[in-house]
Parts: sequence; C-alpha cells; structure tokens
Amino acid sequence: MRKLLTAIIAVLFCSTIVFGQKMKQKAAFGFKAGVNVSGFRPAIDYQDIDLGPKLGQVFGAFVQIPISARVTIQPEFLYSQMGAKAKSTLWGDVTFRYNYFSIPILVKYNVVKSFNIYAGIENDILIRARQKQIYETSTITYDVKDFDFAYTAGIGTSAKKWTFDIRYIHGSQDVSAAQGENTFYNQAVQVTVGYKLHKKAKKAPRVKSKKTKK
Repeated sequence: MRKLLTAIIAVLFCSTIVFGQKMKQKAAFGFKAGVNVSGFRPAIDYQDIDLGPKLGQVFGAFVQIPISARVTIQPEFLYSQMGAKAKSTLWGDVTFRYNYFSIPILVKYNVVKSFNIYAGIENDILIRARQKQIYETSTITYDVKDFDFAYTAGIGTSAKKWTFDIRYIHGSQDVSAAQGENTFYNQAVQVTVGYKLHKKAKKAPRVKSKKTKK
C-alpha cells in the first residue's frame, strides 16, 4: 500500500512541476518551513486518558498557480511531524510521534493584495510512527493506519517573496495504535514561513509605432 501511494505521489509531484513549468510566467515556486502544534481528537471522552499537544516540524515545497486575479491553486509537498502526548492509567506518560508525507491542495482567495484566506484537502501518508515512554521507544508504524485524509483552512499574508501562513488541520481517519479499543483523529495548528523563488512575470512594455510621414 505504501509503495503504491509513494508511486502516486511521485507522479503527482512530477505532473505539478511540468504543469508549473508550462505556466512559468504565472506560477510561483517556493519552499516553506514551520511548526505543527498537533494532538489527538478523541471520538469520545475517555476518562482514563488525558491528551495533550506536541510540537513538531514541517517543511517542504509549494507551487502557486493563479487561475484569476484573486484565486490561486496551491499544491504543497511537505514532511510533517504530527502526534500527541498522553497520560493514561494503563500506559503512563506516552509521546506519540507520527511522521507523514503530506500533500495539501489549497484554493486561496486574495481578499486584498497581501492577505488571503484558503481551504482545501490534505492527503497524509505515514512514513513512520513511534511511541516513547519513560524508558523505552518503540516503532508502531504497522499498527497505525498508513493514510489519513484531512480538511484544512487558514489565513496567509505575503510581502514581496515572503509568505506567512497559519492553518488548522482536521484529520478524518482513526490513527490510534490500538484501533478497536480507542479512536483518535489527528488535528493540528500549523504555522509556516515561505519563500517564493519565482514571481509573476511583468508584462512587456508596449512599443509605440512611429507614424509615417506623408
């Protein structure tokens, strides 16, 4: 399953780059990095489990493809660290660390020149999952669902080549390592800073035709 998803990602990534190259006069390419403040959203209120947030890194690349003066499509290709901290009468103190390859596809609307709002979907493919207890760290990759589908929305600003974004991510798949006993969903607030390598090409100045004298 992971190999199939990896192949799909590679095709999607290459297709986006090719499409972006064809529209290079309009498209903007860039890199971004930031932090996730992530946690688990329980299906019900588990009395014996206390969930808390966890900090993680996020970084990768993005492509901005304008389709009108105000609307832009933005695919992203990110390495994203998710997870949560938990206290349980059964487990004790545990930190869950889930590393994903994430592909958000966003529709951005420019409210004004330097401020935008956006929403979209996010496909998260699990790279590795680990749980850390006080004296032991174990790999639980094959105990966790290897794919998560999430909804995301946020706001952003831009200044010349720099961008700043804050978004909320709402997972829809059960990512518990003990599926059937507990049900947890990913959620996170993501804050990133980006840098665009290309900007929209300027229109060539019009050449005034010289009037011929009679």
